[in-house]
Amino acid sequence: MMPARKTLSGPAVRILVPLLVGLDGLAAEAASAMADPIPATGLASGAAFLGPFHMVVLHFPIGLFSFAALLELVAWFRPFDGLRRVLATTLGLGVATAVLASVLGLYRSAAGDYDPGILTAHRNGGIALTVVAGVTLLLHRAVLRSGPEWLGWYRGALGATLALLLMASHHGGSLTHGQGFLTRNAPQPIREWMARWDGAATGVAPGGAGSLQGVQVARLLGSKCLACHGPEKQKGGFRVDRRESLLRGGDSGVPAVVPGDPGRSAMVRLILLPGDHDDVMPPSGKPPLTDAEILEVCRWIRSGAR
Repeated sequence: MMPARKTLSGPAVRILVPLLVGLDGLAAEAASAMADPIPATGLASGAAFLGPFHMVVLHFPIGLFSFAALLELVAWFRPFDGLRRVLATTLGLGVATAVLASVLGLYRSAAGDYDPGILTAHRNGGIALTVVAGVTLLLHRAVLRSGPEWLGWYRGALGATLALLLMASHHGGSLTHGQGFLTRNAPQPIREWMARWDGAATGVAPGGAGSLQGVQVARLLGSKCLACHGPEKQKGGFRVDRRESLLRGGDSGVPAVVPGDPGRSAMVRLILLPGDHDDVMPPSGKPPLTDAEILEVCRWIRSGAR
């Protein structure tokens, strides 16, 4: 019978890990990363400020158009006085917020590192959604003015609006959370079936066909880092699903992983930063690595990152 593997307590990990990776390496990486960033100006400044609001506003057209579809179902089966007026207001607000979300989305796309193909599909889908939603609003007004002869056209346009809403939302979710995010934790048969049309691998393999430890770290990076540093989105020009990117680093040119030397590996320094630090990885608001996971990453790098 194999003896149980001993684990360290949380405080012990936080004390011993910096000793493991080397204090000199940590200090050197900290000095490099704490350099003052170049301030954004002009369009870049506007994109940096306005872009994040896209993530807030986009929920309004999603909710409003979904509510409009529900009201239309009520109008189909149990119409009542004033329902069409409520629908007109809902559609009007939906179109207005869709226009705002589209504009903010253009700013957002200028401020992020995203997969060009998915970004183009999301942008075109959002613009098409806004246009078709506007046509839907006009057709609904025609129903109010002229009667039911425009009802079929309006309902067809509303259906097209909902279809475009689903498509744009799916591509947006792929940009933010990574392609395959809906099925990443699904049972294996469902993942395989969904992958036929979703077209995404849900894991990473930084060490290729390396050790079991490398496979475990690959799964860890896939769950914690892939959404922002994967095929669809590469913040800082960095990816965790390619070994050459791990060794080369991103736009900063600082290697994320230096095989055999955790102290010179930027990845280790970033995951050891305090939770409220601007550079901590994963960023504040997302689940941090556990003590055991930090030790696993350090052991993997110390053993050659294979």
